[in-house]
Amino acid sequence: MALALLIVLGIDWATGYAIAGYCMTHGVKPYGYAFWQSFGPFLLLLIIQVFRKDLWLDKQGMIYALLCALAGIVFPNLLIYYAVSKIPSGLLTVIANLSPVFTCILAWSLKAEKFSLIKFVWVLLGLFGIAIIIMPSGRLITVDLGSVWVYIAILIPFSYAFSAVYIAKFHPGNGSVLCYAMWMLLFSSLIISPLTVINQGYYKLTIHDFNSLLILCEILLSTLGYVLLFIIINKIGAVSYTLVNAVAAVSGVIYGIVLGQHLQGIVYFAVFLIILAIAGLIYTQKR
Repeated sequence: MALALLIVLGIDWATGYAIAGYCMTHGVKPYGYAFWQSFGPFLLLLIIQVFRKDLWLDKQGMIYALLCALAGIVFPNLLIYYAVSKIPSGLLTVIANLSPVFTCILAWSLKAEKFSLIKFVWVLLGLFGIAIIIMPSGRLITVDLGSVWVYIAILIPFSYAFSAVYIAKFHPGNGSVLCYAMWMLLFSSLIISPLTVINQGYYKLTIHDFNSLLILCEILLSTLGYVLLFIIINKIGAVSYTLVNAVAAVSGVIYGIVLGQHLQGIVYFAVFLIILAIAGLIYTQKR
């Protein structure tokens, strides 16, 4: 069950990346996209929760949802938007995918999970596979390590890692997954909305606009993704959850094949490593 959910979430993310890439190169500003990515799923979950009569969290639950929103959505997304114009996109992708390493370090340092050498090896194997896929033409990326933005960008995977560990370690123990996801998206929307207005990034959705159709699809994907985020982390822990990045990478490769892109042989080797890492981690988890 956990493996199936992990695969679904990875495909969800990969599809979301593709939609975001298209929209932001066809007239949708980053802040406008980020606004709908938070506010749309919030509205959808609000409607569901009204029918379920499950709208409220206690004070502890609201603080939990607020910190999840800051660390998992607002902070890393804003850093990505600013960093993408300061450092090469290939390097930014590599840095953002370092979150599994930070997750392992935080999870074991904070004793959210018991240290496991074999788990760490599987995570590193998956990370190596991701690195092969995202390196342009198999070449290492060179950059001026004196650039302050390189070090600021490291906060992106750290933020994702903190969010995953925080969800696993400090869950209040009461309240439904849907309710936590709804409140997390509410806080995220409240923070991103004024930034969208200030930066004049709002994108109006219309019926006959292809971007609007894609954004509506992303709203559905994000709603599912944020709910699965809580479910998966609570089921298998933050460390095992990190391989969702690997599933997303494999999904991206499959999309490339479907679209007729020519892929180097080493990419298929990377996919094999990632699948091996996922299978090994899930097997270790079951034991």
